[in-house]
Amino acid sequence: MDCLEKLLKSGSVKGLCDDSRKVKSGDLFFAFPVATVDDFARSASAAGAVAIVAETEKPEGVTCEWVKVPSVKEARKLSAEIFYNNPFETLKVHAVTGTNGKTTSAFLMREMLAAAGRVPALLGTICSRIGDKVVPSSLTTPGLLELYAFARTAVDAGATDLVMEASSHSLVQGRMDGIRYESALFSNLTQDHLDYHKTFENYFQAKLLLFTKYLADKGVAVINIDDEYGMRIADIFKGRKVLVSRLGNVRADIKPNVAPVIAENGTEISLPQVSTKSLHTRLCGEFNVDNVMLVTSWAFALGISEDAIRSALQTVKVPGRFEKVYDENGKHVIVDYAHTPDALERVLKTARTLCKGCLNVVFGCGGDRDKTKRPIMGGIAEANADKVYVTSDNPRTENPEEILKDIMAGMKGNYQLEADRAKAIKLACSELDSGDWLVVAGKGHEDYQIIGTTKHHFDDAEEVRKAFA
Repeated sequence: MDCLEKLLKSGSVKGLCDDSRKVKSGDLFFAFPVATVDDFARSASAAGAVAIVAETEKPEGVTCEWVKVPSVKEARKLSAEIFYNNPFETLKVHAVTGTNGKTTSAFLMREMLAAAGRVPALLGTICSRIGDKVVPSSLTTPGLLELYAFARTAVDAGATDLVMEASSHSLVQGRMDGIRYESALFSNLTQDHLDYHKTFENYFQAKLLLFTKYLADKGVAVINIDDEYGMRIADIFKGRKVLVSRLGNVRADIKPNVAPVIAENGTEISLPQVSTKSLHTRLCGEFNVDNVMLVTSWAFALGISEDAIRSALQTVKVPGRFEKVYDENGKHVIVDYAHTPDALERVLKTARTLCKGCLNVVFGCGGDRDKTKRPIMGGIAEANADKVYVTSDNPRTENPEEILKDIMAGMKGNYQLEADRAKAIKLACSELDSGDWLVVAGKGHEDYQIIGTTKHHFDDAEEVRKAFA
């Protein structure tokens, strides 16, 4: 690796890249060992790469410098540390993982750090944020080079902490190599991403890596042990940990002494280990009780003051997460990102407790993703709502009609089918009476719909407002 270090310190490298389609003049390109590596290398060379790092011999047609290494993956991590002057030696990094609740938890963690006088940056599903600057996100957890670049920018802007969502894909793909986390949170594990992981155990093992591979020796793990996989993590992880239970598990370090009070305008939670007075948050729903308890326990473990915790609970807003987008004439419409069986069930059960009339839902399932959850979600929607409108989500390259058939396979017939999502939302809104609630699920904050390989502008909240206009 000496040759690589010398090249990086020479000043000739202007950027780092591991996608041949994005190479710019002066970039150092990392050519991972795949069948088409020579084609990628030639493409990068033609685009102006200053050098190419690879495990193979230099192919014909490559005119730039060639650096052969034993492991491109290790070389990429080393290069990121050198080129970006390892920002993770400065930042305190905190990650939350799990199937559901990552985004809400990350937003709340950021608010609590800010209220405590820290300067947090945020990386997540909805957006990336440094101070007041917001950048839209395309992945829950970005690639390793993007992660290092973002962290460098955050440090240069004065950030003291980085809060991020850790996806199962990023954990097994090594996108977070070289980072040691000050804290790691686990929310829950329910069915998702089996198209990638193949088995639920593989999915769990991916999440477990955050605690066994990435959490620093002196870091703290905050774990929801109401979830059976959280209990497994608690048993496996031997370092400092805080165990959290909404259901009053005897092993829990933090648990409520009375049942939370959930209302339309927010939630009251009593956690005697944290405060002698109940805590109020504008976040609504039983699932948000879990999120609030997890993050409040994390803040308490980090020594964040009670005043900062209370302030963050009052001010936090999470776009597209049980977000009320219409509330007039006794009609209520909620937009939520719920796109897994567990998330959809939780959102509908929360809405049911608040609903005085009929509870209706518009939802679909994404294409080119886990097909096994589709009939399960259809059954959940039918069991928990009075009327179900089955529609498209992001069909991607799948035939929308085939996706709808998969969903309907789990249903008995209490649904209305409308493949056009805009029409389905308009129809559902037109059929609401006073006292009714409508949940539009699956896309939440997203302002696009992917049909084929093209993104088209589409915003559930906008479509709801159009329907009532």
